[in-house]
Amino acid sequence: MPGISGADVVDRLAAMAKSAGDRDRDRSGSTDPREADPADGRRSWKDAWPFLVALAVVLIAAAGIGISYLIRPADARLSTEAQVQHAINDSYTARNDLDYAKYRGVTCSAGLSSDTFPDETTFLDENRRSFEANGHIVIPEITDIAVDGDRATAKVHWHFDEKADQKQVADTVVVREDGNWKVCTS
Repeated sequence: MPGISGADVVDRLAAMAKSAGDRDRDRSGSTDPREADPADGRRSWKDAWPFLVALAVVLIAAAGIGISYLIRPADARLSTEAQVQHAINDSYTARNDLDYAKYRGVTCSAGLSSDTFPDETTFLDENRRSFEANGHIVIPEITDIAVDGDRATAKVHWHFDEKADQKQVADTVVVREDGNWKVCTS
C-alpha cells in the first residue's frame, strides 16, 4: 500500500492487539488472553468418564492378580521344571548351610532308607570338611530337565566357589512324593 510506512503497520497491529486484550479482560476479568471464560468452557464429571473407566479396569486387574497370589501359594504357580530345579537347589543349599533336617526333607524316601544315606553327624562332618577345603557349592545352571510323570532327570552343573575351574556335571533324579519333588540319589 502506498503511503503506509512500516511504523504505521506496527502501530496498527499494536492497537488491534490492545483492543482484543480489552475484550478478553471484559469477559473474564483477566488480562491473559489464553485464559478461557469459565462460563464458556466449564468442565463436568462427564469429561473425566474415559479416565475413570480406565482407572476402574486397572484396579480390577490389579485386584485379580493380588487375589490369585493370595489364593495360590508360590510353589503352586511354578512350572513343573521350576519345581524340579527348586528341589535340586534346596538339596545343595542344605549341604552349604549344614542343615541336616532340610537335606532329609528334600531327599526321596528311597534315598532316606538307603544304607549309604548319612546320619546327621556324618553329614555335618563331611560337608563341614568340604566347605573348609573348597568353599560353598555353586550351581550356575541346571539343564536337560526331562519330566515323565512323577519322575524327572536333570544335569546339575556345579563347582566349589574356591575351585571355580573344576566344574562338575551331576546327573540327578528327582521324584514327586506326596506332591513335593525330592532328590533321589539311590
